[in-house]
Amino acid sequence: MIIREADLEKDALAIAEGAKAFAEKMALGAFISDDFVGALSKIVTLSSVKIYIAEHDGRPVGGLGVNFAPYMWNHDLLIADELFWWVDEAAPFKTAVMLFNQAMIEIDEKEAVPMFRALEASGKGVKKMYKKHGMRPMETLYARVP
Repeated sequence: MIIREADLEKDALAIAEGAKAFAEKMALGAFISDDFVGALSKIVTLSSVKIYIAEHDGRPVGGLGVNFAPYMWNHDLLIADELFWWVDEAAPFKTAVMLFNQAMIEIDEKEAVPMFRALEASGKGVKKMYKKHGMRPMETLYARVP
């Protein structure tokens, strides 16, 4: 398995399907637009967005998207805000960790502050991995589901 930067022409369908399936699995389905692909394409084409793809046996089996931007209350801080992170159920066990580690390499190189989510449906391993990388919980988000 390899982790590489996304090629939007080649990977767009896998990114869209993976991000949508992940959102639905994580109970975010109510927030998905009828034009999900159009909405997603506006974000992933921004120059501040970096997408990593896990490829196994010649096909994408996972993806992680990060947006690099100044923090809203302190523009001297660059944040790396997770946009999506999906892994195919048939992907090798280490796929999620490999995607996260690759993203963290670039985040550290850019001296950015990583901001990743752990949703109610996230496994315990996600929180453990975040803590291993020096991250800690910062907030709990409450939302009225449409």
